[in-house]
Amino acid sequence: MPPYSATPAPDWDTLFHRSSGWTGADAAYALPLSGDYRPGSGDATHTVWVFDDTFIGDVDASGHRLPGTALVNNTFAVLNGGQPVLDQIQFYWRTDAAGNPQAMVKPSTCTICWYWPIDGIALSGTIYLYVLEMAPGSGGVFNFQVVGISLLTTPASSPVPFDSYTAVDNTPLFANGSSQIYFGQAVMPNTAAAGAPRPDGYLYVYGTRNDPFNKKLVVSRVLPGDIANFSQYRFWDGKRWSKFITRAASLTDRISAEFNVSPLADGRFLLVFQLDGLSRDVAVRYGASPIGPWGSAIPVYHAPEPDIDPANVYTYNAKGHPHLSRPGEMLISYNVNTFDFNENINNADIYRPRFIRLPLQ
Repeated sequence: MPPYSATPAPDWDTLFHRSSGWTGADAAYALPLSGDYRPGSGDATHTVWVFDDTFIGDVDASGHRLPGTALVNNTFAVLNGGQPVLDQIQFYWRTDAAGNPQAMVKPSTCTICWYWPIDGIALSGTIYLYVLEMAPGSGGVFNFQVVGISLLTTPASSPVPFDSYTAVDNTPLFANGSSQIYFGQAVMPNTAAAGAPRPDGYLYVYGTRNDPFNKKLVVSRVLPGDIANFSQYRFWDGKRWSKFITRAASLTDRISAEFNVSPLADGRFLLVFQLDGLSRDVAVRYGASPIGPWGSAIPVYHAPEPDIDPANVYTYNAKGHPHLSRPGEMLISYNVNTFDFNENINNADIYRPRFIRLPLQ
């Protein structure tokens, strides 16, 4: 694959370029309620979009967020069909008794904590969503820390995603030893129901080993019927599937906090990520199996948004959306943010997901 071969997808950018209500967020995971991840299958289902920190309010004609704008820790949206049509998507957040925006999902056991949802999957009428349990950090630019992984469940038939839900907090998908390991950032169903080309019947639930300045890919697997039975997860230790999370082997490195893995029609697997976590480069690696071996990182897109303010604006967390892609391509989103919070108030265009299309080779 030639480097930098992806191109912008402005039709998808426009879907999330909104001036009232939901006006910007990061994360942007997309879960097909059909459970079918085949390219083009999104046309026949609804997709639940999953967002983390979200601005709710109004934006004026010059791009300024107006007084009264709120920032909540998570929101959801539902897209009808697989095309970026403005009147086919609806956004959801809660409000308190005074009408103030609130996050859709919150921890019940920790008053200073919050949820940042990551990836999930719809199985047999239920949405399973992995969630980062977050707490305040020790200062600095990124003043937060991951303290656990939760699993939320809700009926897939609910008109409002996660209007009601159950939560299992402090799951054993998190380990905080010499390096922090946790799982749930990417879910790949290698199953016939998901349309995988060469199914083996497992869900592969990927995560990261967070060594200083280098996030490394780790993987677990579980049968779909055991997704909520944490004793049945097995972690690849480099030679075999182990019961012990601390033995999870690093498969490759220089990935981002959020990413995804997809099976391809030719039997390979595609890992999509932001190179080195925070960088301009969206990158991919091709793998021979769900555990690799993984090839060299190939940069496929050089994001222009940091040019807005090179000292502060950054791009991160690229991931693919196979069911919203066309055969022979991968639709990819990435996030944009700034170290200067005031820039997000004065320029609402910064903090919105961006989309690109990658031809597959």
